[in-house]
Amino acid sequence: MTDLREQWIQKICTGITTAVGRHALMDPARIVGDPSDRDLLRALLVLRIAVLDARGRSTAHITGLLANHPVFADPTPDTDQLASLVKHVRWHVEHDGLTGSVMLFGLGLRAEDPESAYALLLDHWFRQRSHATTTAKVVRQLTRHWGVEASRTAEVLVPRSLTPLEACSKTIWSRLEAEPDTRVQRAASLALVREGSEAQALWMKQFPAHGARHLWELGSQAASCTAARGYLREAIRHPRLNHARRPVITRALDVVDEQLEALAAARGCLSATERDLLRNRTQQERFQDACIRTFLNRSLYFRDSYPVSSCVSDAQATHGTYGPLPWWNIIVRTEEETEAARAALSEGVLPLGFERDPGRASRLLLICRKPRTDSLGMRAHFVFDLDNPAHACELLLIARRSGVPIDLYAESHNEQDEWDIESSHLGTLFAPIGPELAGLIAQDVTNALTRALPGARDGDHDEHEGIEPLSAALRRLAPAQVQRFSAGRRITASSHRDLEGEVVALLADPPVEFSGFSRGTKRDQQSGDSRETRTRTLLPPHRTTGFVYVQRNPAFPSMLKIGYSTRLAEDRAKDLYGTSVPFPYEVLFRALSSRPEDVERAVHRLLAAQRVNADREFFRVTLETAIEAIRHCQGEATGITTWEPIPAIHRLRADDRVVLPLRAGQLFALTAYPHLLSPSADILDFWQAHGAGDLLEIHATRDPGHVAGISDYDPGAYEDPVPFLNREETARNGMLHGRERLVAGDRLIWFSDEEGPTGARGVVFEADDFCQVTYRTSALRRGPLGMPLLLNDLDRDIPDAMGAPIRDVLALGRPRTWAPRNPQEEDGWAVAATDPQPPEHWLPQLERRRRNVRRDRP
Repeated sequence: MTDLREQWIQKICTGITTAVGRHALMDPARIVGDPSDRDLLRALLVLRIAVLDARGRSTAHITGLLANHPVFADPTPDTDQLASLVKHVRWHVEHDGLTGSVMLFGLGLRAEDPESAYALLLDHWFRQRSHATTTAKVVRQLTRHWGVEASRTAEVLVPRSLTPLEACSKTIWSRLEAEPDTRVQRAASLALVREGSEAQALWMKQFPAHGARHLWELGSQAASCTAARGYLREAIRHPRLNHARRPVITRALDVVDEQLEALAAARGCLSATERDLLRNRTQQERFQDACIRTFLNRSLYFRDSYPVSSCVSDAQATHGTYGPLPWWNIIVRTEEETEAARAALSEGVLPLGFERDPGRASRLLLICRKPRTDSLGMRAHFVFDLDNPAHACELLLIARRSGVPIDLYAESHNEQDEWDIESSHLGTLFAPIGPELAGLIAQDVTNALTRALPGARDGDHDEHEGIEPLSAALRRLAPAQVQRFSAGRRITASSHRDLEGEVVALLADPPVEFSGFSRGTKRDQQSGDSRETRTRTLLPPHRTTGFVYVQRNPAFPSMLKIGYSTRLAEDRAKDLYGTSVPFPYEVLFRALSSRPEDVERAVHRLLAAQRVNADREFFRVTLETAIEAIRHCQGEATGITTWEPIPAIHRLRADDRVVLPLRAGQLFALTAYPHLLSPSADILDFWQAHGAGDLLEIHATRDPGHVAGISDYDPGAYEDPVPFLNREETARNGMLHGRERLVAGDRLIWFSDEEGPTGARGVVFEADDFCQVTYRTSALRRGPLGMPLLLNDLDRDIPDAMGAPIRDVLALGRPRTWAPRNPQEEDGWAVAATDPQPPEHWLPQLERRRRNVRRDRP
């Protein structure tokens, strides 16, 4: 295995240096090091330049960093030689994505992501250097010469030993050969052949790095053993299993588990890039990959084959791609805009934000803004049309990147000849993109491309050709090249008619401190397998529901205040109305949430480009944008991916309040034990969410008389337990489209397969007490006959992928507590729906505020 890994890395190094071609400084004789290390060092040098270039660094900046690099042998290269090397690498990035193709020779590295290849080779270099010198010295070299920030060196310091990887050369079949019991061999072999072979074939088909043989072996073994483990677990839980066979199946399961543990240990010693390649891709991710691959193939082919004579000259803010990278231009034309642009280059820029075009729902505006400080501020917006396939694919690229480089140009007209336009490149800045905006963009674009390419999302696409209908749509577009001075970059834009972006100098804003905006603007560099570990606390503590609100004050009507409170939004507004503002605040929107503080922070990051002052919660956004941001961040901060999946059990105890943000098509299954001595639970009902942003609220109580359910024909079940979210009963709590109850011992499975069957996820809640469940929507959905779709109305088939989480829940064993669903009073059980409670019981914030009694002074 370790030899296969060495061969893979050597292929990558050779491929990169070969793709870049010959340059005097790339001659092995000019590189310091052992002959066996020179290909690695040359590849690292190329990728170092490519990574800096992808962040918009200038030639002078890159040559300055390389001037004293110890990788070069004497005589050390001068500035002109280094500049020539930088331009040489840049040309290959622009014209063929550095690697000569979108995929690097089937080795799993992407043209638009030089950072992952750089991280992989740095990891390999670190392992080699650690054998010859101290770790502290290697870390200093990483920081000083290879650009790894001191705060991130711990991420590079992966385990040095590859022993667990070498141990995986022993396959599951080797373990079975060493097993003395032939019955165990046959049982495990049957599971591996019957279930594992199909899973292994499917994984191999989807694996993006066929040239990485060690990863191929690890992934295929893991897929086969995981499927076999599931089969054996089902067999051991089967009610008709012969007792004599149980020890055999148990031992076979132990052998498979031992192999999976060895595979997990091997995976843990690999780099983050390798672990990301091993990660199972969801169907949605594979569709996004295919769209990007199609777009880049077209983009690189276009640059190589056709010179472009047309250009985009009138746009002030133009977006497009520079080779395989998203790259933007800002052109300033007035003195105020030029002053603001120069200040932006010296101070930096905020992360990107978003707005919707009120005239067209398919238009998305991405905003970047430098606030007015001691110098003028500047705001630029870039217009994207989601119906334009080039724009959509470019947005997917942006969502995959950590940010976008922006070239700034100043244009001036000759006073004697208005057609004579002079242009100068002011510099390049980098606009970071946060994970909240990246998620919003990716979801919007995926939905748009799914509509534009019927059936493509669920199809299998050629690794190199991509999606043919998308390729045909891209060929029909009229591209234009945006070319300025050589100091900047040339970007290729597509179909920008009537979609010109705009730049505005912020003259009226009062100055603010820029230091506050510069905090926390860098996107977290998560490891490649972050999607697998993206979980949060098991269950929020009881009575932690609160509100994320939007308020406006008549004193500054162009701004909205977005914050959170554990009390009613109106109570918070009254607290804010003091001597500092002349008028009381008006609450425009509120959202109930289990984690309001997390949601508020995510919204503030998402709308950072529109934030007025870094120390205040005011934003210049429309109410529609603020509501969309809150609902999106509600899903990101408290959605299904933030809950630990099955077999974890999230227990619902008296006084717990849980709010689950839903996406259209998500399902719920309700299971219960019919009586105390039942051998297994039954599936009682299926529920479905019908719209993105719908909510399922669960409120736990000790008294069964408090709860009511429509499916159980309980009296009063059609009444809304919390119809309003304020005491004045003017803020409607959405539309009630389902009211059900859970009794002690019930289990509710929350299921989502929106990312495809392989990305299906299940979360289970267990009622320790009695729970009132309400389903609410903010946008009414109707069925084919025009009737509103309720929680119990299923307009989709139950997916096969849901069978696995249901079986896992049924196998969890008996619940801690139990009560009958439809009790009889003569049996001594309390009956449901006999003691309805007021809204403040379910939402304690509705209780009247106590007034402080003040005594008059004598």
